[in-house]
Amino acid sequence: MQTCPDPGAFVHVSADGTHFEVNGAPFYFAGANCYYLMVRAADPNLRHEVCEVLDAVRAAGLTVMRTGVGCEGTGEWNCLQPSPGQFNEHVFQGLDFVLAEAAKRQIRMMLVIVNYWKAFGGMSQYVRWSCQRKGLPETDKADDFYADPNCQDIFATFLLTLANRVNTFTGVPYRDDPVIMAWILANEPRCQGDYSGSIMQNWIASTSEFLRSMDPNHMITAGVEGFLGSSTPELLNDNPYNAMDHGCDFARNHGSPCIDFATLHIWPDNWMGVDDNAKLQFSRRWINCHVNSCATLKKPLVVTEFGKKPAGPARLAFYEKVYETFETHAQAGHPLAGSCLWMTAAVTYPDYDEYTVYFAPVPETTSKNPASFDPALNSLISRHAANMNTLNYPRPS
Repeated sequence: MQTCPDPGAFVHVSADGTHFEVNGAPFYFAGANCYYLMVRAADPNLRHEVCEVLDAVRAAGLTVMRTGVGCEGTGEWNCLQPSPGQFNEHVFQGLDFVLAEAAKRQIRMMLVIVNYWKAFGGMSQYVRWSCQRKGLPETDKADDFYADPNCQDIFATFLLTLANRVNTFTGVPYRDDPVIMAWILANEPRCQGDYSGSIMQNWIASTSEFLRSMDPNHMITAGVEGFLGSSTPELLNDNPYNAMDHGCDFARNHGSPCIDFATLHIWPDNWMGVDDNAKLQFSRRWINCHVNSCATLKKPLVVTEFGKKPAGPARLAFYEKVYETFETHAQAGHPLAGSCLWMTAAVTYPDYDEYTVYFAPVPETTSKNPASFDPALNSLISRHAANMNTLNYPRPS
């Protein structure tokens, strides 16, 4: 007989909306991204790489990881959903393995359900499937995903399958598993050209409500980057560029009742053509304005992606300043709950985007940039993790 899960074991938002709690105690964290855990774990011969990442993360004091669970279409290696509503069991078992191994190390997992970008299939694959159903020429415009009934029918089936999946290693249904910290509806969702912001917002509201009806135990968030919209006109100048055509609105996107916390990404190297000092100033301002917005929303903020390319001392300075800003807000009781750096990987996994943080020396076949492994940065990450973890004291009775 399946026993009822202990509600206290799940991460939830505090009554005042400033932080997370577990079993009545605050839960602040430092964490990391590793997008490929499920697809690598789908191959039993590669599961040691997953364990290597989890071990390194835990040794650094990081207690949360963010990873993707959507992988759609037969063109993707180890895809979970090769066709609408059909799932590869060996890939699901890979995800089972990831969750089971994370639980052994007391690492909570934030699971991203679908990608806005084309990597791993993503929303574009749902749009292609919809075209096939309608007998129309195939298109792959991700922005059509949100309001397309076929896309949403297929996506709803995936949500239902995820919530009801029973882990083959632990016997625990996903909806009852406290190792899952939160469901993230999408990675960096946008809706290009929708200046009203309503298309994506309607999807966030309806999808989060649907998922909550199936899984009342876990927190849910939208997964947006943090672009500010028309609901906060006084903040529009804080955007890194004119992002009004992205169809995003930070305050509005997180105002839905079934969205439990807010997310933010920090990508100055990708967003801005300015010097490193200006990028640092932007990053602090970007964090501060979103913390202030979350104080109004009464919802915690998690910086789910941030990174800096390893080009000399600027990378260490970026991490130092960003981590200092996180800690200042958390220690002051502001709604900054945690962060996940982008990204970490096994030492044999190539540094494809030049942002990877390795926790051990890497061979030249992995990265030709010696700064990819930086002991000073690793020490800084561990110190930040320790500083965040010290905030997790039991509340006095």
